[in-house]
Amino acid sequence: MDPYRKSVLAAIVFLLAPLVTVPAMGQSGNAGFTAMRAETGCDSKYSDEKKADLFEAKYKDKQMMVTGVISSVSGGEVLIRVPPRTFSYDVRVTLSDPKSAYDLQKDQRVTVRFTVRRAGGCVLPYGGDQGVLVP
Repeated sequence: MDPYRKSVLAAIVFLLAPLVTVPAMGQSGNAGFTAMRAETGCDSKYSDEKKADLFEAKYKDKQMMVTGVISSVSGGEVLIRVPPRTFSYDVRVTLSDPKSAYDLQKDQRVTVRFTVRRAGGCVLPYGGDQGVLVP
């Protein structure tokens, strides 16, 4: 994509982003994560460039909450399958307090609030840090 088109696309995303409603962090379920994945993930119909711009504008460095099943837990890092059909995991979260992961178990259902840092895709998971377990 040439630089002019890329800058026009970025301007459009910047102008339209406030018009799009993203579910609030406190809402039940995984609406925010589902919306992020639909727009920027593997099943999105957008170009890779637009997916990257949308992720940067709407999701990166924002708080998100997900509920899912633990695929793996180690050293304060929790790998979570959001839809149960996921083969490995959808999101990798580093917890603020690594000790809070000590009693977590594989296949346990958890809710985690975290700051989104990395976009996911067809192979790699979404990533975040400053994770806190929500009772």
